[in-house]
Amino acid sequence: MHNRLIKQFILFFVLPAAIFLTGTGIIAISQLTVLQKLIAVSLILVLWIITSILVLAWYTRNFRTVEKALELLHEGSPIEIPEDQSPDLFSPLLISLGHVSDRMKKQQDELQEERVRRLRSVIDGQDQERQRLSRELHDGIGQSLIAVKLQLENSGNQGHSQMRASVDVAKNMVDSTIDEVRRVTNALLPAALIEFGLLTALRARCDEMALVAGLKVNFENSGTIDRLDNKSKTYLYRIAQEAITNTIKHARATCLDVKLLREGPEVTLIVSDNGKGFIFDPIYFAHRNGIQNIRERVALLNGTFQMNTEPEAGTTLRVTIPYKTGNG
Repeated sequence: MHNRLIKQFILFFVLPAAIFLTGTGIIAISQLTVLQKLIAVSLILVLWIITSILVLAWYTRNFRTVEKALELLHEGSPIEIPEDQSPDLFSPLLISLGHVSDRMKKQQDELQEERVRRLRSVIDGQDQERQRLSRELHDGIGQSLIAVKLQLENSGNQGHSQMRASVDVAKNMVDSTIDEVRRVTNALLPAALIEFGLLTALRARCDEMALVAGLKVNFENSGTIDRLDNKSKTYLYRIAQEAITNTIKHARATCLDVKLLREGPEVTLIVSDNGKGFIFDPIYFAHRNGIQNIRERVALLNGTFQMNTEPEAGTTLRVTIPYKTGNG
C-alpha cells in the first residue's frame, strides 16, 4: 500500500511539475520564434493548470470523505470503509477513524450492558427486600396478631379470673407484636438515624452486632458531619450495615473496626476486620448482591469504592463520598 501511495504522489504532484519544467526547458533551447515559444509555453501552462485543477478536485472529494467520516464519528455512528476501496493518501486516516469508531461503539455497548446490569441488580435487590418483608410480616407480625385474636376469642367463654389471665396474655402478645413491628421498621429505616443522626445510629449498630455475633467491634469518628444530607447519611448507614453483615457471615473475624472520617470536602467510611480474607476477583464479585449493592450506593453518591483483602490477612472496605450538605 505504501508503494502505491508513493506512486500516486509522484503521479499527481511530481510528474506534472516535471513535465512542465521539461517542456519549458525544451522550448527555451529550441529554434522556434519568440511567438511560437510563447504559444507553446502557454499551452503547457494551460495543460498544467487543468491537471492541477483535476488533482485539486480529486483531493477535495477525498477531503469531503474524511469530513463525512469525522461527522459520523462525532455522531457516534459507525464508519464503514469498503474493502475494495483503492488506497490513497487518505486511506490511513480513514482506517484510523474506522478503528476509533469501532472502539467507541464497543465502549458504548459495554456501558449499556453495565447500565442494564446495574438496573437489574437494583430491581433484584428490591424484589428480595419485598420478599423478605413479606416473610417478616406473614411469619412474624401476622402470626402474632392471629394468636392475639384467638386468645381474645377464647377468653369470652371463660370465667372472670381466667378471662383476666387471658387478657393479660393477649396484652403481652400485643407488646411482643409492637416490638416486632419496631424491629421491622427499624430494619427499613432505623429510628436512631432519623432522631439522633448517623454517628449515633452507627455506634448503636456496632454495639448491637457485637452483642449478637460475639465479636469485638470498635467504632471511631473524626470531624463533624452534622450537615450531611439525608441521602448520604442513609446510604452510608446501609453500606456500613452491609459490610458489617458480610463480616459476620463470612469473615470468621474476632475484631471489627468501623471508622467514619470527615476530611475536608470528603467523608470516608472504613470497615476492616481481622478475618480469613479472600482473593478478590472484581469480575466475579461484581455480581454478588452484597458488594453490588455497596457499589450502586457509592455510585449514586458520586463516590469511590475500594476493597483490599488477602487470604488470612483480613478485609478492608473503604468508601469515600463528597460532603454534600442539605436535606438530600
